[in-house]
Amino acid sequence: MKPAFFQLPAEKSAAVVDAALTEFGANDFDSASLDRIVAAARISKGGLYEYIASKDDLYLHCMQHAWSSLYRFIEARVPESGLPADILERFMSVSRIAIEWYLEHPAMLGLLVRTVRLRNARLAEQARAAFERHFAVLFDALDGSRLAYPPQRLVELVKWQLAKTRQDASQAIAAGRPVDEVRSAYLEQWAFFLSVLGQGIYHRG
Repeated sequence: MKPAFFQLPAEKSAAVVDAALTEFGANDFDSASLDRIVAAARISKGGLYEYIASKDDLYLHCMQHAWSSLYRFIEARVPESGLPADILERFMSVSRIAIEWYLEHPAMLGLLVRTVRLRNARLAEQARAAFERHFAVLFDALDGSRLAYPPQRLVELVKWQLAKTRQDASQAIAAGRPVDEVRSAYLEQWAFFLSVLGQGIYHRG
């Protein structure tokens, strides 16, 4: 974002970001429209280019904003005792918190889900790096003493499930399903997946 964007009154900068989040959350990057963003933000297209260098620039700002919002939300709700050291317990604990953010911020959730479909290699790499950076803060220092497999291999498996459950939640929200139903389905998916994993990832005896 250009320096002029950060000098805007808070209400105006929020209008731009909210409009962009809505557009990027509902459409893949290639089909997202700056025209719809400026219309929703009630500014001119020329005015928008006073604040952004390009569509890529605006997208990256929104993507970083979404990841930061999610992980700030999670970190603020971690118990004083901290997260469980066990890998499965930690993922379940974080999932219970994350679903509340998903329900409160469907546009940002939609954007994050769509990052996996980015065709622009530079944007895709920056999206991956942003995810990994935030993810590492919550999922470091896992206890691997009971595990029959290297923790990192199990983390990669759970990341796959994370992408799936986020997408399922986003689709359910977009379809207008009741909040309680979306929450229950999301947590049931995680409970089932982690229960199955729990049958085979620990050392026996």
